[in-house]
Amino acid sequence: MTSSTSAGGALPPQKFLPYAAILTLAANTMNGPGITTLPDVAVDAGLFLYVVLIAGSVLMASYVCRRMVFAMWSWLFFYNNGGTATTDDVDNAQNIDHGKSSALSITANEDYTEAASADELLIHRHPTLSPNNLTSAGSEEEALLLHGDNKSSNHIAAYPQPILEKTSIVGQSLEAYGKQASVYAALTMVASALCLALAQMMLCAAILDGMLVSTTGQSCALGLPTNDSSSWIHCTSHSSMKPFAGSGAPTSLISVGTVIAAAFSVGMGTVDLDEMMGVQYSLFACLIISCFRFAYVLRKMSVGLSSMDMDMAAVNVEEKGSDNDEAEALSWFVGTNPFSTIGPIMFNFAFVVTAPPLVAMAKKESIAYKALGMACVAMGVLYTMVGCFGAPVANAVRNGLIEGGDDTNLLSLILLSGNVQGGAGGRPSMIDLFCIGTFGLSTVASVPVYCLLAKDTLVNDAGVAPMPAFLLSNVLPWILVALTYNAAFFESFVNWSGLLILGYSNFSLPLLLDVKLKKVRSLLVPKGSLLTLSEEEGNVTSAVFSFLTASISAVIAIRITDSLAFAGLLFGAVMIASMWPGKKS
Repeated sequence: MTSSTSAGGALPPQKFLPYAAILTLAANTMNGPGITTLPDVAVDAGLFLYVVLIAGSVLMASYVCRRMVFAMWSWLFFYNNGGTATTDDVDNAQNIDHGKSSALSITANEDYTEAASADELLIHRHPTLSPNNLTSAGSEEEALLLHGDNKSSNHIAAYPQPILEKTSIVGQSLEAYGKQASVYAALTMVASALCLALAQMMLCAAILDGMLVSTTGQSCALGLPTNDSSSWIHCTSHSSMKPFAGSGAPTSLISVGTVIAAAFSVGMGTVDLDEMMGVQYSLFACLIISCFRFAYVLRKMSVGLSSMDMDMAAVNVEEKGSDNDEAEALSWFVGTNPFSTIGPIMFNFAFVVTAPPLVAMAKKESIAYKALGMACVAMGVLYTMVGCFGAPVANAVRNGLIEGGDDTNLLSLILLSGNVQGGAGGRPSMIDLFCIGTFGLSTVASVPVYCLLAKDTLVNDAGVAPMPAFLLSNVLPWILVALTYNAAFFESFVNWSGLLILGYSNFSLPLLLDVKLKKVRSLLVPKGSLLTLSEEEGNVTSAVFSFLTASISAVIAIRITDSLAFAGLLFGAVMIASMWPGKKS
């Protein structure tokens, strides 16, 4: 995905992702399994707190993206004679005072031109560029691929871009902390990609199996014989997003939905992202259409629940006894279990680790961070809409007020729409089934991005050959999905992976690297240069890093111990510990 010099000294045609492409890809990577849990999350949080948490997460993710983009693009200033400052150069520079001259110092007359505004500060030419090599085309709406003069052996990129291998999270870790830290960062990136991919793959397979049940009456899977059945074929007619739950099927299953989703996903994994933007745009449109339709259906269901005679509710209460005598009302302010909602909400914005390939292919720094920020806003609106409209229905399912309701997953609620709105035979309408299908298609869009992150990390940082890396990143996860397809810990996996791995890797690590790299790189330029770290800017980033890290740690603590006092103590301890290194340096 990056341009590299060929053996003859020429560069391949330069690739660009325009604003719309970066926004679409970023939004698609946020379309994960967490979105299907949001109606239930909104019940636990309370509607007001839910909206506040979504808005706060949008601001948090946008800020982290902005700092990561700056860290990647500011790397361009440290070219020296067409190369880059090496780790050894950085290590030596750490011992240089600002008052002394550095061999890697960059002056305004040599390597960059001072820009008039902060947004254009990083828009500059490569030191080796000649005006004759620049093209006349320059708008971000131009074709995705900017092809240069391939006949010239001296072809040079007209618009310099960060080199992904040098500016990814792993590359930044190498520059900031050395080889050992980059190994840990590489392991973290692979783990993050696998967490995201596994959850998304399982969702895709479940949606397809649920669609097969709704349209054909059943879905089947291949699995080992169990005590309930001696057959290797296990079928279900349960229409939900957990189609084989309670069917007596084993944990490991190769379902029809899994086979279809795996074939589609592996096929997409063989194509570069920039070569399938038409598919990505279409899948993003499917997501938007589906979410608006779901919000409309959920709103009608909630109105129907509030106005119906509640005959079904009376039957359920009589059957289930006194446990259902007092139905728990939906809170409009703060729900009954607010701390458990931070993990699932955070999981929905855990796309930052997948953003570096998109940032590296932007034509300008401003295009990259504005597109990523707008993607956060767009998905925040969809999350708010789905959660708020779905919460009353999810709460009704919890209280046993909807016949056949045993799952508060978003798509399971849509499948129950026929029971509330009087569909034929209690079935949802064909348009609702169609939208479930389009939503299922939209979820596939993020899988190649996750697999690409894992593959690039394995190839560039672990030295794995391309073919084994492809098999490990695109095929092995589907094998793991088949092994755990009917397991009961899916929702716990979403929550805990969001807290333990994705929280730190997506939000804490990029901010930590941003602060560290500014300090390291500031030693390579004269004191007072535009590239040096301002004290105010560094303090803000450090404070946000400390707050996010402490918040993630506190939420993990309260989930484990169920003690608010202990979580508060841990929050304060992590705040102090995370701020101390910055003050010391």
